[in-house]
Amino acid sequence: MTYKRFKRGVKRRVINQAVNVRNFFLDLLRGKQKKYISEFGPLAEVQKRGELRTDICDHLPTLFAQVLASRPKLIVELGVRGGESTFVFERAAQITNSSLLSVDMNDCRDVSNWSRWNFVQSDDIKFAKEFPEYAAGKGWEAQIDLLFIDTSHEYNHTVAEINAWFPYLSSNATVIFHDTNLRELYKRRDGSWGLGWDNERGVIRAIEEYVGKKFQENKNFVEVVNGWVIQHEPVCQGFTILKKYGN
Repeated sequence: MTYKRFKRGVKRRVINQAVNVRNFFLDLLRGKQKKYISEFGPLAEVQKRGELRTDICDHLPTLFAQVLASRPKLIVELGVRGGESTFVFERAAQITNSSLLSVDMNDCRDVSNWSRWNFVQSDDIKFAKEFPEYAAGKGWEAQIDLLFIDTSHEYNHTVAEINAWFPYLSSNATVIFHDTNLRELYKRRDGSWGLGWDNERGVIRAIEEYVGKKFQENKNFVEVVNGWVIQHEPVCQGFTILKKYGN
């Protein structure tokens, strides 16, 4: 390990400790905030899951709602990690009778035991070339109705994902990106902070390049550009929804 990497690691540990102390005193001063929980069982499960502070916790109910609203035949999730989004997709897919495929470079097969969950351990760019054959083997059309991208968060990789996976999108597809406002420190809706990293606007920059428009990712916005309705929330590292419209 180089001295530079050691120094960076020490700095992150110090910042992370400061974040934890701040969040502790925030909770101490405010008391435990009671959050609204739906009477609709599957959504309630998602909302309760979102009470655990993670880098995507604020967006889990929105993710659930997007699946129900779009009623996709096929959901493809790129990036599984700890299974936060998989947890949501599993519950929503059971309601909409959707097929769910998740792809990750790491072995994430233990994050779900749902019998209809399909997991592929692979580099997602490499697997994109194999997707039509894989889909045929499952009896699916090689058309994606909801695509979720939450992988490396790096610009070049995100550009490659757009190029590799967007050709498989159906005519009314929804694409959702996480980490579109990734910073060294990020804020959640409850005022707590989390430790992230500076990806040099990697994900949002790739989206800007694709649609041909610059965005201010630290603010909420809704935009319509080049056949896409785009909605963005800056909290919890950023969450951007692209919905196709028209022909």
